[in-house]
Amino acid sequence: MESTVNPKAYPLADAQLTMGILDIIQHSTNYKQLKKGANEATNTLNRGISEFVVMAADTEPLEILLHLPLLAEDKQFLQILSVHGNHSEHHGRLS
Repeated sequence: MESTVNPKAYPLADAQLTMGILDIIQHSTNYKQLKKGANEATNTLNRGISEFVVMAADTEPLEILLHLPLLAEDKQFLQILSVHGNHSEHHGRLS
């Protein structure tokens, strides 16, 4: 079942960039450097220790992530809304 992407999910990575992002996530998981969840993302952004934040565009409800782009902008930080549908199933569940 293909999920639809909320139009609020912007900017959205293209398929090639999404696959690259998923590879980075896989490597960071192997090195135990991955923090998961909106609360962890908020904490690491506030502390200034984040290097890269990826948000799932098919999150329901998306509103639980919508504060992250604003926080990232305040901290002058790169943020990307990324994976949806079959891409997240390719590397397993990314919670």
